[in-house]
Amino acid sequence: MPLLAPAADKLGIDLIWFGVLLGVNMQTSFMHPPFGFALFYLRSVAARVPYLDRLTGKQIAPVTTGQIYWGAVPFVCIQVIMIGLTIAFPQMVMHYKGTTVDPGTIDYKVPEAPGLSPLGTPSAGGTAPAAPAAPDDLSQPPSFGEPAPAQPAAPQPDLSQPPSFN
Repeated sequence: MPLLAPAADKLGIDLIWFGVLLGVNMQTSFMHPPFGFALFYLRSVAARVPYLDRLTGKQIAPVTTGQIYWGAVPFVCIQVIMIGLTIAFPQMVMHYKGTTVDPGTIDYKVPEAPGLSPLGTPSAGGTAPAAPAAPDDLSQPPSFGEPAPAQPAAPQPDLSQPPSFN
């Protein structure tokens, strides 16, 4: 993705559509040989030797790798159709994308606080509002009457030298 996305962006390809198309392609690659990881997972859990079914008492034949590969063919066909539809009809992917907004056209307006000039100093006729209360220190447990004993400050490590692990 880090190699393909900048090139797609420079070519004018929509990156959302490109990401969806890349994801569908990768999903397809997991389901077909020679590097079908999903097929390898199935091979690892499928029976390799005949076994006796506990419920029916019948002998069950093993599953071959060829059967697993042929069983994946309909799903690979569905994925290839999805890739074709995504390419032919990009509006399927782009349906929920809104209109592009140019950040340079946005007008930011911050309301002024009463009694303050735009720079935050008291205006000529008003007084500055009281400073907001400092937030409680949530790193310490609440105090219930007695002040907590002062903790000595931990020494600061010397970051100008490499660390010593001795």
